[in-house]
Amino acid sequence: MDIRTEADYQQALDQFTAWMDHEPADLAPMRALRDAISAYEKEQGYELPEPRTLVGRLELEMYRRKLNKKNLAALLGIPASRLSDVLQGRRINLDLAKRLYQRLGIPADFILEAA
Repeated sequence: MDIRTEADYQQALDQFTAWMDHEPADLAPMRALRDAISAYEKEQGYELPEPRTLVGRLELEMYRRKLNKKNLAALLGIPASRLSDVLQGRRINLDLAKRLYQRLGIPADFILEAA
């Protein structure tokens, strides 16, 4: 997919977000769209704002590392259902806070303030 305009970009973001919520069986189109979005953002000089919430930071890490929810849950060593709870803004425990720090490199002070 080739993204040439801001309207194309917004449409691509909407499609990608829909796929993130309901991961397709074939990930190739999702990866191609992700790469097209990234290329457009780089070309336009977009910079992602630093998130202020833990959910936002996790979503940014998923984007940066090109992970879906299932892969992130595996990286953190937690069930996908637990990750879904966290992404819905539910509280985290100390064990998960340590994993976020150790495995994703999220600063401890950010975790404590944002959680």
